[in-house]
Amino acid sequence: MDDVSAAGPSSPPQEANDRVYAFGDFRLAPGARLLSRNGAPVRLGARAFDILIALVERAGELVGKAELFERVWPGLFVDESSLRVQIAALRRALGDAAAGGRFIASVPGRGYSFVAEVKDQDALAHPANQDHAARLEPIFGRDDVIQTVVWRLPLKRFVTIAGPGGIGKTSVALTAATWIAGNYRDGVRVIDLSPLTSSRQVAAHIASLLRISAPSADPLQTLVAYLSGRNLLLVLDNCEHVVTAATEIAEQIRAAAPDVHLLTTSREPLRARGEWVQRLEPLSFPPADARLSIEDLRAFPSCQLFLERWAACDSAIDPKDEDAPVVAEICRKLDGLPLAIELAAARAPLFGLRGLRDRLDDRFAILTKGRRSAAPRHRTLMATIDWSFETLNDAEKTLWRRLGVVRDAFTLEAAKTLGLNGAEPLCIVDALDSLVEKSLVTIDARGEERRYRLPESLRLYALDKLIESGELECARRRHAEYWLARSVQAGDAWIELPTRDWLLANGGNIADVRAALDWALGPTGDALLAIELTAASAPIWFKMLMIPELRGYLERALELAAQNDAVDPRLVLRMRIALAHAIYHMMGPVAAVREVLETAVAIAERLDDAGALTHIFWALSGCASVIGDYDAMTRDIGRLDALRQRRKGEAIQATYDRMAALGAHLTGSNEKALLHVKAALTHTAVRIGDGGLIYDHTLATKAHYSRILWALGRPATALEVIDGAIAYALRLNQPFAFGYFLVLGACPVALWSGRLDLFGQYVASLLDESIGIPLTIWRKSGEIYRQTQRFLTQGEKADEARRILGEMSVTPSQAERLSTFDWRLLRPECLAEAAAGRINWSTPEVLRAQGETLLAGGNETARAEAEPLFRRAIAISRNQRCLAWELRATISLARLRRADGDPADARDLLGSVIDRFEPGPDIEDLRIAKELLDRRP
Repeated sequence: MDDVSAAGPSSPPQEANDRVYAFGDFRLAPGARLLSRNGAPVRLGARAFDILIALVERAGELVGKAELFERVWPGLFVDESSLRVQIAALRRALGDAAAGGRFIASVPGRGYSFVAEVKDQDALAHPANQDHAARLEPIFGRDDVIQTVVWRLPLKRFVTIAGPGGIGKTSVALTAATWIAGNYRDGVRVIDLSPLTSSRQVAAHIASLLRISAPSADPLQTLVAYLSGRNLLLVLDNCEHVVTAATEIAEQIRAAAPDVHLLTTSREPLRARGEWVQRLEPLSFPPADARLSIEDLRAFPSCQLFLERWAACDSAIDPKDEDAPVVAEICRKLDGLPLAIELAAARAPLFGLRGLRDRLDDRFAILTKGRRSAAPRHRTLMATIDWSFETLNDAEKTLWRRLGVVRDAFTLEAAKTLGLNGAEPLCIVDALDSLVEKSLVTIDARGEERRYRLPESLRLYALDKLIESGELECARRRHAEYWLARSVQAGDAWIELPTRDWLLANGGNIADVRAALDWALGPTGDALLAIELTAASAPIWFKMLMIPELRGYLERALELAAQNDAVDPRLVLRMRIALAHAIYHMMGPVAAVREVLETAVAIAERLDDAGALTHIFWALSGCASVIGDYDAMTRDIGRLDALRQRRKGEAIQATYDRMAALGAHLTGSNEKALLHVKAALTHTAVRIGDGGLIYDHTLATKAHYSRILWALGRPATALEVIDGAIAYALRLNQPFAFGYFLVLGACPVALWSGRLDLFGQYVASLLDESIGIPLTIWRKSGEIYRQTQRFLTQGEKADEARRILGEMSVTPSQAERLSTFDWRLLRPECLAEAAAGRINWSTPEVLRAQGETLLAGGNETARAEAEPLFRRAIAISRNQRCLAWELRATISLARLRRADGDPADARDLLGSVIDRFEPGPDIEDLRIAKELLDRRP
């Protein structure tokens, strides 16, 4: 379908064309992609616009159909009816049908001709633009804004382009004025107000530049009288420091001179009657994690500007793809501010690209090489921001410099905390609102809570002013106190909010929490405040998965706590629990995890904190299960049971039943495990987690439930549980909890069922970075599962995948799972455990796998050695009520018995097991067993 939106700068012509063509009441500017009639823009689709340009450029000549097809649809096969549709649309826009075809004539079978008289004129040669034509250069990323201004001016008559210093307001205004200049009988007049020092000078200054002799007593009335009979575009540039006078003048001109259109630029809106405000945003830049080539960078206007200006300063440069991340980082650090980017590009030849990037923290010292032709305030970045600072009143200056300690987006409450001494909150609101109006503070649109932001260059300037004022330490303390209160609030919210919602609301907070902690833990900080903030912010660090950094803060805070008797032991308890989890998620289930948790047990018992003890016993038993220390796991569950009997509560009971179910399953008591897991599922509103890493109680319990059902010979029900749990997990939107479920429940059960399709889907979810799971400890399990998938599906390449699996470092629990996936993945450490007589949930499969390994070896004693292993596996499976493993061991034994010439015994063995499975679709093991059962002797 053809584009029917207004043709404009976003659709560049095939060739640059700076001329303006006039025909009838119309003006056509191909370079600007603008068609106007009597000064009003005419909407025209992009294809029709291209046809119009082709016809007008060759007015009076025949333009063939083939030529039009090649110009408008290059390289495409398009039906001739498409051309007729576009010609019809073009004629409607020109009013050509009603006028009897006075513009476009058809030449049947050949093409079309533009038959009206066309006059052309150089747009930049218009008298009103001569003073400023030399200042106009290509500008990047502003096509849509320029088009909007051009469209709005004839309709609104008064447009203000607002934005911070250095954002490119003047360039946009002059470009828009140039494009639309031909629509004004008396042209365009551009008045620069920046040289003025007083509002009283504005009217006289404008009159002087318009060559009007105005009395000094009342120049405004003379100015308005002169303009009342004119048709022109008046551009008032740089109004921010004389905004009151500019507002009054604009209102009077608009009221008395209906054919004069006003285009003003200012760092804040004039707030005048009839004003339409166009905010100018920074140029877009690549996200921090983007991997782009130099050519890819040109899709981002900030990078395009930098590359163009860098090349202009040094024609010998030849940027390579390895330079792309550095260019992107420079543009991000400079917030997409055009002036700052131009100044930086001018310094790139001196410092080199990477040297420039590394010096941007001292940007005010190095970004000083502006163009000689630029206004003084635009020759250095410092001068540009100084110009804005000096327009502020005392309250605005004070608030702005105190906001210099804020590192990311901030709320109104944060501004109030950092605001004026003894000031009413309303005063701070007014000051903040004024800073937003003056484009010194921007509004951050992420999330539901209204937030604000200082672009980095403005923040560093404010911080310099704060240091000069002597208020830095006071502001840092207030900042840390605010983030302590905010962290407590956000820490409570992690339980309720889905991860994506939580990150949207709180993800940007980490930079400010870090800054607050660095100050509080530093030489001029506050030790007690540092300890409180460390404990309160732990969930935020966990949620952001910045665990190594958290561990460092926890260890420093615990050292301070050990030196201070005034520290609340509950804070120490929280930090020790958080430290244990941090170590676990960084290094795995190392001995240090249990050591830290056991010290936490002692503190929790002194405080009689049942909630903390529940958390700790859960963590201890879970850690023991990962390292395969089922004796320690059983003892820890027993400690939780003893607590449960002393202290009643749903959270304790639910946690105990869930952990008891897992413990019974892992130690081979599946019927007992079923009783506990069903009891655990009666509690649906309980969650327990280590800060931001949430193990949802329901989801974790269903991971155990699906395994227990599988073991008991109910595979169809197990898969149904998994389906329902995944739907629940997607609604829950907690990636860490979802990862736990996939690793412990969904992936193993799918693979045991022979459902490689489901297994592949679950592994893909586990490794999908957009979900967020791979950033956690579940990545290692996901990588093991992915190698397993390759091993099972790659045919002759399977040996390579098995070699990789054999070389991978795995935990004991991962080794046990691998040994049950395929007998060829038997891990020697699992075999050693079985040989030593230590029996657990995987022992029957380990024994069976060893028997299959012996048979595959083909030595003379293999058959004699394998049969006892299969029979022992069957016996243990029956004792554990693990029908799934019993079936597998029975299949192996039946094959052996058939090979020994006893098919009847094989059939009896298989029949007794198959009949005990629940009815339903056959899983892979049942299918194999039935085929073996039905096989003729």
